[in-house]
Amino acid sequence: MNFKLLIAVISDSHDHRDNILKAVSIINEKNIEALIHCGDFVAPFVKKWFDKLNDSIKNQFFGVFGNNDGDRLYLTQTLGQICVFGQNSNENIIELGRKRIYVSHMPKKETIDAVANSGMFDIILSGHTHSMVNRKHKDVLILNPGELCGYLTDKPTFAIIDTDTMEAEIIEM
Repeated sequence: MNFKLLIAVISDSHDHRDNILKAVSIINEKNIEALIHCGDFVAPFVKKWFDKLNDSIKNQFFGVFGNNDGDRLYLTQTLGQICVFGQNSNENIIELGRKRIYVSHMPKKETIDAVANSGMFDIILSGHTHSMVNRKHKDVLILNPGELCGYLTDKPTFAIIDTDTMEAEIIEM
């Protein structure tokens, strides 16, 4: 039985309309099956841009809040219509493609190492630093897709994970 799944991972979109719409377009074209946002959506109106996702992805859209997500209540009310934040909006534990995924916007390196060493997760996702990380620790994929907004690096990126190969491809826009 094949449990291959393609998962797009975005972080730090910071209300960047054009880059969100470009990423959504690429995600739709590549027939991605799920989307995880690692925080810093920023404002609730981003929902109208994420609404352009294929309907199948909207049923598999997960996220956490970041330190710049100010109006969390309204974000939950609006974006929460298509994005699952989980019980603790600062972290999310998801199971997709038979992989257990830990998501947090700004975990400390010690936390990432401890979670990786726990043996409880296959994938660890984070954001916040606006710097890409794409590495393995034992058999655990540790990924920060960089910044979708491109504000700090002038290099907007997101990632696509193949759960079969456990590899992440960084997409530069």
